[in-house]
Parts: sequence; C-alpha cells; structure tokens
Amino acid sequence: MKRLAALGAMRISYAVKGRIEDELYDKYSEFLTKDVSIEDIEEAEKLAFAEDTDDSEAYARVNRLVQIVGTDPVVLSMTELMALCTLVPLASEIIGMISGGQKEGVNLLSAARAAGFFGKTDEILGQCKRSLELVKFLYREIGDQRQPFYLIPYRMDDWLLGFLSGDDSLDVAFSEFADTLDPYYGMPDIFGMEDEIETLTAQIDILGIQAEEEGTPLCVIISGETGSGRYTAVSAVAETLEIRLLSIDFEYLMGTAEPKDVMRRLVRTCLLDERSLVVRNITKFKDTVFMIDRLEKIYSQYCVLPLFLLPVPEVKLIPAVRFRYVAMSIPKGSEAALKLWRGLLPDKYKDMAVSLASKMTLTAGQVKRVTEGIETAESIGQTIDTRLICKLCYEVLDDGRYDNIKRVEPGFTLDDLKIDDRNRNVLLDVVRQVELRQKVFDDWGLKKRYAYGRCVSVILAGPPGTGKTMTVHALAGQLGLELYKVDLSQIVDKYVGETEKRLEEVFAKAQKSNMILFFDEADAVMSKRSEVKDSKDKYANTEVSFILQRIEEYDGIVLLATNNLQNIDTAFMRRIRYVVNFNLPDKETRKGIWQGAFGKSVPLS
Repeated sequence: MKRLAALGAMRISYAVKGRIEDELYDKYSEFLTKDVSIEDIEEAEKLAFAEDTDDSEAYARVNRLVQIVGTDPVVLSMTELMALCTLVPLASEIIGMISGGQKEGVNLLSAARAAGFFGKTDEILGQCKRSLELVKFLYREIGDQRQPFYLIPYRMDDWLLGFLSGDDSLDVAFSEFADTLDPYYGMPDIFGMEDEIETLTAQIDILGIQAEEEGTPLCVIISGETGSGRYTAVSAVAETLEIRLLSIDFEYLMGTAEPKDVMRRLVRTCLLDERSLVVRNITKFKDTVFMIDRLEKIYSQYCVLPLFLLPVPEVKLIPAVRFRYVAMSIPKGSEAALKLWRGLLPDKYKDMAVSLASKMTLTAGQVKRVTEGIETAESIGQTIDTRLICKLCYEVLDDGRYDNIKRVEPGFTLDDLKIDDRNRNVLLDVVRQVELRQKVFDDWGLKKRYAYGRCVSVILAGPPGTGKTMTVHALAGQLGLELYKVDLSQIVDKYVGETEKRLEEVFAKAQKSNMILFFDEADAVMSKRSEVKDSKDKYANTEVSFILQRIEEYDGIVLLATNNLQNIDTAFMRRIRYVVNFNLPDKETRKGIWQGAFGKSVPLS
C-alpha cells in the first residue's frame, strides 16, 4: 500500500504542477513535490513492482492488483490516488482541486488528469468512459450517484484494503455467505465416486487449458441431490489440480437484496486471490437460469479458472451455459450406496453394509449423519443392530412432506402370523429379495438386464379379516423399514390428470425415502380397463396405465391389498412379483389365532 500511495503522491504532484500557488506546496509538503514528470512516474512504477523486490504476501497481492489495472492508465492512476487518500487523508483536499471540488474519494476525471490526460474534454471523457466498467467492478461508489459518471467518487472497500495489506482476518467480510478452501488439506472421503472424479479431473485439466487459451473459463457442472457429495467432489478435484476455491450457497445469493453486487464482490475476490468460484446447492427458482447466466457473464469477463456449478438434478444448466463445460452426475443406487456404507460405517458394523445398501439408498451427507447417530447410541449403551440403524436413517430422511400418505407403526412380526407354510415361504422370499437385491443386481451383474422391473411388488388378496393388513405390518417389522399407507381418498380426484399427478408425488417421495408403500383397497385405482365408450372410460383407463408404468419403474417396495382379486387388471398381475392368497382360516388355524390373542397370564381353562 505504501508503494501505491507513494506513486499516488507523484501522480497528484504531476497533475497540479504549475496549477497551484507555492504556499500550497508548503501546506501539503507531506506528499506534494514541485518537479515530477510522467517519465519519472513510469520509472518509479517499474522499480516499485519489480518481481524480485519483495517476497511478502502483501507485496504479491499489490502486484496482482497492478497487473489487473496496469493495462488502463486511468484505473492505475485511480488505484494509486486511492491508496494515497487511505494512508494520507489530507490528500483528498488537493485531489478535490482537480476533480470538481469533491471532498472524498477519487473520480475518473481526477484520475485521468493525474494520468496525464489534459487534452480536449471529449478525449478525456472518452478515456474515462472506457475505464468505467473496470472501476465499477473493482471499487465502491460513494457520494451522489446522480452526478455525471466521471464525477462520481470511488474508494477501496474494507475487504480490498485488508487484502492489499496481507490481512486475511478481513475474510470475515464473506463469512456470512461464502467459504474459502485451499488445497493440500488432504484428499476428502469420496467413497463410490473414485472413477468418476478421476475422469472429471482429467477432463478439467485438458479442457481448462484450452478454455484459458480462448480467454474464457471452463464451466464444471456437478449435479446431485443435496448432501450427495457434490462439494466433496469439487474439493477432491481442487486437491489434485491445486486450485483454491471460494464458494457460495445459491439460495443465499437469491435471497440477497443486491445479488449483482454480491456476484461482483465474489468474482473480484476470485480474480484478485486467484480462486475458482463454486456455486453450491443450485435449486429451482423462477430466475435460476437468469441468475446463473448473469454470474457467468461477470465471471467470464475477468476470470479464467474453472467455474463450478452444483445444481440439484431438477435444474438443467447445460443448455444455458455460455462456454466450454464438463458435467458429472453423482452416482446413485445400491452400488454407490454400498461403497458409502462400507466406507463410513465403523469397522465393527461393516458386515451390515450389504443389508443396509439393499434397503437404504442415502446420500453421503445422510450416511455421515447416521454414523454420528450410531456413535451417540453407543455412548449411551444402546445395542446397535440393523433395525436401530434403519431407525436412524429414517430420522435423517424425515422432511415432513408426506401429505397424501401416512405412517403406520408396524405392530407385528412374521412369527405372529397364523398362515400356512406356502404363504409363509412366499413372505420369506419377499424379505430375502429385499435384503439381497444389492448382491443379485450389483455383485452378480444382473442390473444391466433389468432396466425396469426391480420393484418388489406383493399383492395380498382375500376376504376381509383374513390377515392382509396384519401381514403388511409383519413384513415392515421384519425388514425394519417404515410403512406408509397411501390415503386413496386424498389421491383419487374427479378432475382429469390430478390422480396421476398425486400418484407421481407419492412415488417420487417414496423413492427418496426408502419406505414401503401400502395401497389398501388397491382395486380402487387398479381395476380392469374397460372398453372406451365415453370420455370417462378413456381417462379412467389412462389412470390405470399410468400406475402400471410407475410401478414398473419404481425401485422400492409396493404392497397392495384387495378383497376382489378378480377386479384387478390382468396387466397388473403380470407386474406383481408375489401373490399371497388369504382364505378363511380352518379349525386349527383359528385355534392358533385364539391362543395368540391372549397373554400367558390369562386363564384359558
């Protein structure tokens, strides 16, 4: 800063040379000298910013700023005058004499005159106008902004002053909405993403050089659910390529009163401190694409390091990006889940990883929270088993958004059921399929052969009171999974398309939350399609076709109960993996039910 201020003193001395009385030189002798030329200033600048003069952080930062503004003599002059005013406040008085009488800051007119522009007014103003954009990007406007653009004063803000002084403590100016991250902290845990990140890093290394040669940054888009590890992936790339990062949460950016000003400050920081900008958690707003487009425009004007954008899957950014891009989606599914569980579970519980991966497809952030819950449970002496871990998973997953479904607390186990051996074996097959899905589809490689049809679907058919609902509870209890009953009164709607819309919401939420979906009285939405005689028949058939398709695409567990199996559309029956028929119990079964209905303390003689 002192070097900049010294050059600023030379600038203002040159600007007032021959234009002020001698007594003013005595008054401002702290920084004014009588005999200074442009050649003297240029020579002093060469000496002041020689590369081997100093190796301090502050010196490197000042040099970085000078590199940015050095191509514009007016902006360089303004920077030096601002430094002078910062260290010597009295200098504002003499600067005011050549800037229209302003009392603080530096305007473009005074900077142009200090840079040696004393020609025609039109030429001076033309030079000022060319410098305006860079000045507005780097410095803060103060005073009355209704003045002509060349008379609006500017100054360095607190962050920039701290940055140039080598004072990192002033990074708190960003702490409320931005985070800095430097490499060399150690490779983060990237369980399940090793191959994808290695490929992404290689692409960034090659395409980033090409983009830099073209004078634009590379856009890196990493999409995934919230907590899926997008920022971890960026951190791993930054560690390998030795890139420093500055990140901001997109929702915070959208919530600020002046998002463009925040963008400018962020991009300026990335430019001066040589960092890549990371925009985290890009979710769907009305203006999402517009805001990202505006950010890209500002970023591409000044920065060449990669720009990292981390959207949720619903936000499609690739069609809107301005320049070269590479894209990656965080892998999801049982294979990725298994790597996460094996990587993050404590060693003594790793044998549960296969079962948990088959039942629970969580994001990396959610798995980490579950492992924290396991540590807490251990500290208070709880027994850790699959059932407890599943309970912790649901605590992490619960977001309270289940409007059309309601949770049912399982109150029975398979041992409570009084059913014949054939039906019991079918139910055990259901349990085995759920617990071994990961082994069959991923370890044995059958996943590629079953793009559809991985839904575990069971229909329970029989007269009322024969144990269908009790069996649903028992399956949920045996698997340790939450059971949600679909409230058909809230789903079925008389208006065209509304039923399908609500069913889609139910399946989408169930997919994310690893729950068992239970449709009671399933024939209400899955009845046989009829011959189309009027529009009502047409739309009823459309509803049936939709739910057929949705069950086929669903990867979870669907249980259906009906009193009238003959009313279910035959196309459903082809998609149902297990059918359990319940008949009225015989004498021996009834006896077993009665015996199970009473506790041991009840006298039954």
